[in-house]
Amino acid sequence: MKCIMDEFKTINSPNRASIKVKGSTFTAYLLPVQSKESFMAQLDFLKSQEKGANHYCWAYRINPLSPDERGNDDGEPSNTAGAPILRVLKSNDLWNSAIVVVRYFGGTKLGVPGLISAYGDAASETLSSATIIHETITKTFKVNFEYAQISFVERICKVENLEVIEREQGVKLSYTISVIYSKFEEIKEQFESNHLLTVTH
Repeated sequence: MKCIMDEFKTINSPNRASIKVKGSTFTAYLLPVQSKESFMAQLDFLKSQEKGANHYCWAYRINPLSPDERGNDDGEPSNTAGAPILRVLKSNDLWNSAIVVVRYFGGTKLGVPGLISAYGDAASETLSSATIIHETITKTFKVNFEYAQISFVERICKVENLEVIEREQGVKLSYTISVIYSKFEEIKEQFESNHLLTVTH
């Protein structure tokens, strides 16, 4: 049986850390991201702030329900930067998070093992002082029903500890409800078992 995720680890604020390796400076930026587009916007901003850097290597993990995971070496030898940064995100089980490591070359080549170690260490350093939070995954849906059914609907909401985000009154009643992701089908079935109820999501 597939395990359905109800929460994930993430961050809610940026963090920064720097290390030096044989003259090169590696500055890592830990960023909260909600989409590829939001990450790219933050990456462009970092590049504008760190104009003299030689490399802007990065990795991100977005959306645990439909994973999007990527790393980029930005001119460093293949798999020496993006991959070790991504491994740090994975080993800490972080989602909706990105790390950009900005390198200023110090004149000494580090070789493949040295680069892998430096980028991984810089990424780890920015996480060592970061605040990790747990975020609950929810699904929102709308229940439409007759006034005579209000006690039935309110009872389910109370028993199942559901959050009613919005209550609308008209010819009928309409509740917008938030439910923990793994319980969505079960809760939906409870509402739809009464034929006068309709559920939209």
